[in-house]
Amino acid sequence: MNPFVAHLASGQILFTGLPLMSLMICGGEWITRPQWCRMNSALVWICGAVSLSTAAVPWWAIALWVASLGCWSARTWWARQRWTRQVCVALPIGISVALVAAEIPWAMRPTVGLGSERSIVVLGDSLSGGLGEREGTPWPLQLRDSHRVQVHNLAQAGATTQHALRQIRMTDQYPGLVVVELGGNDLLGGRSCPEFEHDLDGILAYLHAQQRTVVLLELPVLPFKNDWGVVQRRLARKYGCTLLPKRLLVDVLASPGATMDTLHLTQTGHQRLAEMVWSVVGPGLTVR
Repeated sequence: MNPFVAHLASGQILFTGLPLMSLMICGGEWITRPQWCRMNSALVWICGAVSLSTAAVPWWAIALWVASLGCWSARTWWARQRWTRQVCVALPIGISVALVAAEIPWAMRPTVGLGSERSIVVLGDSLSGGLGEREGTPWPLQLRDSHRVQVHNLAQAGATTQHALRQIRMTDQYPGLVVVELGGNDLLGGRSCPEFEHDLDGILAYLHAQQRTVVLLELPVLPFKNDWGVVQRRLARKYGCTLLPKRLLVDVLASPGATMDTLHLTQTGHQRLAEMVWSVVGPGLTVR
């Protein structure tokens, strides 16, 4: 995977792009030539838009950021006094700092509380179910073999949240922590975000009612599909799920030899994903 694409898909571009944009805003105050001012302004807008394109930021926060940047861009027309120009500079920088600060907790590696059973149930698509022999052993089964933990893999290639909602009662047969890795086929298959939200809400509501511990893999989203990430985070908070930052999954997908086509894992990729998931859930399952 291209390093820039990985940086964008992981959402980590927010931590590099917005500070860079803020530096360009500050630097723009020292530029006097009109053509250079216009170029700097265009670069600020591009840098900011790319930085926020895959961030799970609600629409109102993006609207506030756009409004502040608009005030900065038009400052030479209406901000005649020095203090008003300073406010125009400070507003987008301050909002950018707030957005970065709000993102930090979501980017940190989480911990999972101690489970009552040394067992894992996986709901997922081809990333967890595999595509057959050419991919090798899917990561849930590698997890079982490497760490001697009981794993029940209910993942199926092509599965969407709608499909998983229909099979959710199957989880009643198996005790233990539930790992939910879904959404890729919804996003790429043309389903709407409200449909995705409805089905994911149904899945998590059912598991919450059953008092199951749930680990949800955050979905790397396409540019300007921010609402999908917002939905996942909102539902994770609502039902008390542990959300694995998308940067962890993207790190696996972007590692050398991990995928066949940037989406489907090789044997190496499955092994790396198994270790990534175990690094989060393992301590809670092994402590007695």
